[in-house]
Amino acid sequence: MSAEELVEAGFGEAGITDYEQIDLTGYEERTGVVLVDFICYRFFYESDGLQIEGFLSAPRELLETGEELPCVFFEHGGNRDYGALEPLEICYYAYQLDTLCIASNYRGCGRSEGQDEFGGADVRDVVRLLDICEEFGYIDAGRMNLMGVSRGGMMVYEVLREDSRIQKAVVVAGLADCFMSYGEREDMRQVFTELVGGSPEELSGEYEKRSATCWAEELDTPLLIFHTTGDVKVPLEQAEALVEKLQEYKKDYEFITFDSDQHADLRKEDIERIRAWLDLEGK
Repeated sequence: MSAEELVEAGFGEAGITDYEQIDLTGYEERTGVVLVDFICYRFFYESDGLQIEGFLSAPRELLETGEELPCVFFEHGGNRDYGALEPLEICYYAYQLDTLCIASNYRGCGRSEGQDEFGGADVRDVVRLLDICEEFGYIDAGRMNLMGVSRGGMMVYEVLREDSRIQKAVVVAGLADCFMSYGEREDMRQVFTELVGGSPEELSGEYEKRSATCWAEELDTPLLIFHTTGDVKVPLEQAEALVEKLQEYKKDYEFITFDSDQHADLRKEDIERIRAWLDLEGK
């Protein structure tokens, strides 16, 4: 069975509502990366009655082995259409990690229906995607991993708090304390006001729900956390505050930081570290 036939059969069994294969030719010209050995699909699934846009990308040869594969679920940053995923991003992570990658645009992002709640009901879109992908015969349900960047880090923490199916997780420049973000960045105050509904003083419970520093004792999934020293979008202090709590509660984590002023920056050796952390070596 070809990689395409395998994916499409899985989509049918899992009840994906619609899908299309992405032509990667144009992306090869833009990036200089040869993607002929990769496949990429856009698909849609239902979450709380909304149609949610998802993406799947993988090395063709891995799928065609017929073996159950580890999977990385990628959680994107930004809000609404700012930061919404495009197919190339999922291909990038499938290429860099040499594994099967799946992601969704949370409600109100990209082509997904609904309203972005910035870590509210949209977290259920991620959990629903896990439910669906457990039915794909080519995914090893015991090796499902999460990786999130920026706002996606917040999404990872929230999913881990309520779902025990994740083997391991990686967070890059992750939002870990919304109280701090509201106070640190004037431009984020409007985002919180519009998507969460008010200020921390008005909606303390909503900010706590989105802040892993408030419930770090509930994070039992092994975590690999990256954060640069000069990140101004999500300052290092947020990661340090969470790591202090993880250490206090004796959680399984690794924390890697290095000098850079780039938000969500990763070095070549960090990609290799992620592969090793997620047990992707030799898969």
